[in-house]
Amino acid sequence: MTADGKTLDLADRPSKYRTILLFGMPGSGKGTQGSVLGQIPDLLHISMGDVFRKIPRLGKIGAEIESFTSVGKMVPDDLTVRIFERHVKILELQEFFLPDQHTLILDGLPRSYAQAERLDFLLDVVQIFHLKITDKKLAMKRLRARAMLENRLDDMNEEVINRRLNTYYEETIQTLSFYPPELVYDVEAGQDMIDVLKDIVNRLSEIKRSPAPQPVAAG
Repeated sequence: MTADGKTLDLADRPSKYRTILLFGMPGSGKGTQGSVLGQIPDLLHISMGDVFRKIPRLGKIGAEIESFTSVGKMVPDDLTVRIFERHVKILELQEFFLPDQHTLILDGLPRSYAQAERLDFLLDVVQIFHLKITDKKLAMKRLRARAMLENRLDDMNEEVINRRLNTYYEETIQTLSFYPPELVYDVEAGQDMIDVLKDIVNRLSEIKRSPAPQPVAAG
């Protein structure tokens, strides 16, 4: 069954996409790291935030999104996953994404345990990078700087920042619990951005060098 509830023929069922997930608190530089990694030829970065922002508000899907956001509701998981599937299929048709050659770098998806469950039929998650800032004062400073840059002055309030950080921790721990713990690789995001990138690339290099598991002989 697809994410929108339609039954698929086994012959039509898509193979899983090899995927790396990026998790990171607001201000951790997750989007920056994803953009840089997306420049590597066999990696394709998809930011769900960017995907949502580029959807025409006058189109059918844009109207669906507006029906929720205009009344202060979150976009439902079903619609979020459907938008992701549609976006990936378009990239495939345009041959910007070649599943046999590319590994997806997903930023901003899944955002919840329910989304992780719904995407399990489609994603072969081989690594998760969790960008953490252990120094809370630094995390709050980063959030204030981002709020100023994006002209979101309400987000500069200390109470708002604390609430956002606590919500992030709760949602992230819950979402990550869907995946085997050995897939999660913590990266200290309080470092300089180039050092964060170095830690990620070193880990990716280790994965690439690891031999693929051999099939067990029958009998």
